[in-house]
Amino acid sequence: MPKVDPEALRTYQRTVQAQLDKLEDEIISQLRNGQPLGKLPAFGLLQGSDAARQTYTQFHETTWNNFQALRESLDGIITTLEDSAKNHEDSDEVSGQNFDNQL
Repeated sequence: MPKVDPEALRTYQRTVQAQLDKLEDEIISQLRNGQPLGKLPAFGLLQGSDAARQTYTQFHETTWNNFQALRESLDGIITTLEDSAKNHEDSDEVSGQNFDNQL
C-alpha cells in the first residue's frame, strides 16, 4: 500500500486553494453583473446585430457555467484533500494506539 504524505497533501491543497482564489477574485468577479465583462455590449441596430447579441449571450452563459463548474471541481478537490489528510492522521493515531496496546 502506498504511503500518504500529509505535508504533500497540504502543499497541493494550498496550490489548489490559490487557483480557486484566483478564479473567484480575478476572473469570476469580472463576469458578474455590472462588472466590465458582465455587461452586454451595445450591438446597435445594424443587420446581424441580433445574431451577434444572441451569440455573445450564449458565449457569456457558457463561459460562466464552465467557470462555475471549475470552481466546484476545485472546491471538491480541496475537500477531498482535507478529508484524506484527516483520515491519514486518524489512521496513524489508531495504528499507534494498536501498537502501544500490543506492547
